[in-house]
Amino acid sequence: MRLFGLIVLVGLIATVACGNTDVDATIDARIQQALGAQPTVTPQPTVTPQASATPVTLPTPLPTSTPAPTTTPQAAPTLPTPLPTSTPAPTATPQPTATPGPVVPTPTAIAMSSDIYDRVRTSVVRIFNGDSSGSGWAIEEGWIITNEHVVRDATTVIVEVPSIDGGVEVMTGRVRGFDTKRDLAAVEVDHGAPVLNTRIVTAMDAGIPILQLGYSLDSTGGFPVVHTGVVTTVVRVLGAVLSDSLMRADEGNDPAGVGVVVFDADADPGDSGGPVVDMEGNVIGTTFGAIVFTPGGKRVIGQQQATAIESINRVWTQLKNGVNTTSI
Repeated sequence: MRLFGLIVLVGLIATVACGNTDVDATIDARIQQALGAQPTVTPQPTVTPQASATPVTLPTPLPTSTPAPTTTPQAAPTLPTPLPTSTPAPTATPQPTATPGPVVPTPTAIAMSSDIYDRVRTSVVRIFNGDSSGSGWAIEEGWIITNEHVVRDATTVIVEVPSIDGGVEVMTGRVRGFDTKRDLAAVEVDHGAPVLNTRIVTAMDAGIPILQLGYSLDSTGGFPVVHTGVVTTVVRVLGAVLSDSLMRADEGNDPAGVGVVVFDADADPGDSGGPVVDMEGNVIGTTFGAIVFTPGGKRVIGQQQATAIESINRVWTQLKNGVNTTSI
């Protein structure tokens, strides 16, 4: 702005210098004219000073956390040194297949029967009562059990005890108690034979194999005859076992009846009083008879009978004491 005005002023002075007018007046007039011709500068409003901003209190900077010391890397745990891989064993050269030997046969029922027979045969005795005879077995030391009908009406009987070598020892036995209901009798004699174990059976034991031993032949070589079979069933006899008594299914230890083991092994005259033995050598009953005909006269096969051990146990103590247990 001032530069522009100066240039004008220089022009004016040059002009004035070329004329004869009053230089000072002319200069003043020209200056005034030039000044009037310049636009008036509009004054800019004065900026009102802004109030200083209230200082904002900044939170005190948290202290810069001291960097945690860098964890020194731990050495990796030492693993056990791998075991060396085992060298595969060389494949065995196949051996030639052995030629099969003879097959050992499984023990048969006959072999088992023979073993059981050998164990019990010296415990089965022969009893003579006059001209008749029957069988019995060693139930206790000093005691033989047999049928009542074998020793009936006798106070003493002859007892033949077999020995291992096939001989017999003849003794005299005394008849103590008897029971016509169960067809049992106790004979006291110092027999010295092995005592046989006993076992109680029920109708649930039907089908188990058994041996029946007795002296049904006149010449036996000193040993009892043996028959094989199975238990057919176990029943109750209401009344005396040798009479035409009513039978019913076995229902356990019923004082009103006699337990009877029915079996299909042969039993002949002379076998009465002998034992019926299972395949473990346990006596399950004492043979007393067989059903041969039905009441209607039909032939019956396979219904030999023996007084069950349960019924023997019921009266045995009294029989040894000489008691007639028929009514028990």
